Amino acid sequence: MTHPAPEPESNGAVLTRRRFLAYLSGLISALIAVLLAVPVISAFVGPALRRAKEVWVTIGSTDEVYPDRPTRFTYRYETLDGWYRKVDRETVYAVKRKNGDFYVLSNVCTHLGCGVRWDEERQLFLCPCHDGRYDIEGRVTHGPPPKPLPRFRYRFQEGRIEIRLGT
Repeated sequence: MTHPAPEPESNGAVLTRRRFLAYLSGLISALIAVLLAVPVISAFVGPALRRAKEVWVTIGSTDEVYPDRPTRFTYRYETLDGWYRKVDRETVYAVKRKNGDFYVLSNVCTHLGCGVRWDEERQLFLCPCHDGRYDIEGRVTHGPPPKPLPRFRYRFQEGRIEIRLGT
């Protein structure tokens, strides 16, 4: 009967070194995975957690707005997209009612985004694209627009009207 050859004596250094290198390799792989995952996760989750910065833009003077007569204001603001700076121009209508109500309406039709204008004779905001019409409050009175004209949040600062951009 043959007996298996006796195992050479090991001092344990070979196994310990192998185990150490295996642990080190796993640790380095996990560290690389974490280092790669953090920026990717923050790119997706970060914007949702970031609080939007309030941007207020001056549109004009309170002295320019007369009761029950929408006043058109065109304002400019700068946006930054990466390294690209862009100056946008938008139009709004400020309305002061005889009962004291005040509001600022967007001039963008809620149907397809055309620019509406105030028609003094008809006392309506008219959209030239598909015959949409809005009353002085911005409510739809005729045509395809699905919603009233959007209103801006506003504030008065030292005789100026400022509107808040964004949400």
